[in-house]
Amino acid sequence: MNDDRTPYYRFDDATGQLFFHAGGARTIVGDIDLALAWTTDEWSGGCLHKHGPAEMVELRALEIREIDPSIQVAIIPWEAIRHPEAGPKILEEVNACIAISGRVKDFDVRLGEIAASHEVEVSPRDTASAPSL
Repeated sequence: MNDDRTPYYRFDDATGQLFFHAGGARTIVGDIDLALAWTTDEWSGGCLHKHGPAEMVELRALEIREIDPSIQVAIIPWEAIRHPEAGPKILEEVNACIAISGRVKDFDVRLGEIAASHEVEVSPRDTASAPSL
């Protein structure tokens, strides 16, 4: 169970919206594609740099790429987030990556396994691309 000290995403069946909870505040994220951007290294594992709406994360990843070309981005389509079986597992994994330092290192692998077992599409990629506006 999540508490107010650990940020987390939650899909609300009643409203059909994605929410982000942090520090006791609840933000409506809406019905958007979600993304994570991270780098990995041999010393500390993974470092989560950004999470949130896909366009925002990809823009930040492009900036980070100038400093660290190893940045990776995974896009989670709205259809996967609202999937009745895959969605909760995906959000559980996203929330674990936010809460546990270094866990994001193999996020793309775990995300791919969830997607494959429920036949939903996700887009792990090793490069950030400019979002279409």
